Amino acid sequence: FASGATTAEMPAKSNLALRMALGMTLLSVTTYSLGVLYPPNLYTLIYPREAPPSPDKGSVQALKDAAELERQLWELPLVQDLARRSHPLNSDTVPANFLGPKALSTSTSTATSSSGSSSSSSEEASGGGGSEEELTHYMARPYLNLPESFSRHSLTAGLLQGPGRMAIPPLLFVRTDEKAITGVMHLGRSICGHDGIVHGGAIATLFDDAFFRTAVANFPARIGVTAWLKIDYRAPTRADQFVVFKTKVDKVEGRKVFVSGQMEDVEGNLLVQASALFVQPKYAHLIKSEEREKHFLNRPAAIARTLEPVGENADMQ
Repeated sequence: FASGATTAEMPAKSNLALRMALGMTLLSVTTYSLGVLYPPNLYTLIYPREAPPSPDKGSVQALKDAAELERQLWELPLVQDLARRSHPLNSDTVPANFLGPKALSTSTSTATSSSGSSSSSSEEASGGGGSEEELTHYMARPYLNLPESFSRHSLTAGLLQGPGRMAIPPLLFVRTDEKAITGVMHLGRSICGHDGIVHGGAIATLFDDAFFRTAVANFPARIGVTAWLKIDYRAPTRADQFVVFKTKVDKVEGRKVFVSGQMEDVEGNLLVQASALFVQPKYAHLIKSEEREKHFLNRPAAIARTLEPVGENADMQ
């Protein structure tokens, strides 16, 4: 009987071993496939996937990639929310392909008109008050329509623009009092330190530019220089993603403007914190440029009429 039992158990054990081997094989294949499709964050941070070279600037592929990024930009929930509360882009200075979806532009323009009409009717009815949907920001797209003589020597307006870097111009939402800006931009794969991670120096440069745009309206001569810039890198910034810059004026002391801000991913995860001091130089009147001022203060007509310019002879001691 013992011999018969041992003989009967052998096929059962063999089948069990075969099933276990097949199960392990299936598990390995499934795990590998999932790892390829959805690689762990730490692994891709250390060993990023190889990326093809960026297309040439102005090529058909570069224009196609830019159009796709532009579409993705306007589909971000943050962008759609802020756009509904913002004055539209200035169509006189922004090319049509960077003005955003027509439906969004129409709704924003309608909100602008209704804001004015509802405010008037409210004042007639109650002697004051405002519209139910007040427009709190205006939109701007920097680096566009700059003369070649300026952009070809500019780091942010020239070298950092193009496929693999900033393939499309940032979209800025400037608060109407010009004391704060929320900017959304796409950072490509060709501005990395460690492959797949945006270079810290590039991030510092972008903060310097964003801070200047935030501070510039608070200078009488509309020009300032960086006195110091402090950067606190809180997490690696992956390339090939949209990031959000949030900057604000903290205080103004004579010729000094203190600013601070942070950079997040579109999910709201904190990546970088920073602060800076900008100073209007005493020789500002010698380097003042209306063309450059127009670029950095690309206000819609509706906003330009409501803002009182700071006098040239204001006390800036």
